[in-house]
Amino acid sequence: MALRLRMLAPYLLVGPAVLSVAIFLYGPLVASAFLSVLDWNLLSSDVRFVGLDNYAAVVGNVDFRTSAWNTVLYCAILIPAQIIVPLILALMIHAVRRTPMQGFYRGSLFLPTIIAYSVAGVAWSWLLNPVNGLFNEIFGFLGFPKSRWHTDPDLALLCVSLVTFWKTFGLNMLLWLAALANLPHELREASQLDGATARRHFFTISLPLMTPTAFFISVTTFFHVLDDIVGVIDVLTHGGPAGRSSSLLYFLWQQGLQFFQFGPASAVAVIIIVAVLAVTWLQFRVGEKKVHYG
Repeated sequence: MALRLRMLAPYLLVGPAVLSVAIFLYGPLVASAFLSVLDWNLLSSDVRFVGLDNYAAVVGNVDFRTSAWNTVLYCAILIPAQIIVPLILALMIHAVRRTPMQGFYRGSLFLPTIIAYSVAGVAWSWLLNPVNGLFNEIFGFLGFPKSRWHTDPDLALLCVSLVTFWKTFGLNMLLWLAALANLPHELREASQLDGATARRHFFTISLPLMTPTAFFISVTTFFHVLDDIVGVIDVLTHGGPAGRSSSLLYFLWQQGLQFFQFGPASAVAVIIIVAVLAVTWLQFRVGEKKVHYG
């Protein structure tokens, strides 16, 4: 009996984790794939198999195509910004590591990350208010014309990107700081003795040693961007004006939880999953070859 319990112990220990992943991760994936080929609102007993009709309806939807293009723009703006700007800030903070101000800078810049999306959205909606917002008041004081900001179709996407970046860049900054703190001091001293400039040392020694962190940040930032913009959109613009600030995940939420079109919403979910898997596979295929584990 004791031998049998000892053999079962590993399975009993990993069982809860495996069960939770199966229920909360793979369960919804299977359910989405199942619902995407049905015409069913989850409430009535009228269930009809429609095959790929939901996918055809979604792809033919103008709002879906607009949201898909907006998502591409969000990724093109936010992913480079969420990687490069936190790195620059981490380098600046790391340069003052021997002073008490480092903790102040680090805490101040990380503070927006822990603020709720509702609080961030309300604060920025006041700053960007087209009538009497703080930014327009400053513009008026300086003699510049006032802007409509997030109510302007041409600026709404950029405003959402700005607020999303402000809300989320702190985590990547801390990851870069951790990578910089773990660099061997001996290499820095050796490069200084060889006459290497700070710029040359960073690009030839520091950055190659931080490629594992860079690869991790590049992969996770892609997932975070897709998710983070939804909270800002919901609070700040609601996808408007005229869908110019919507995204695929926000479109999915509207179809499923606002219009109760679970078939098309599930089709969108499957499309997003396939796209994310394809991009992630490409990132691992291309990016991991350049990672230096030293």
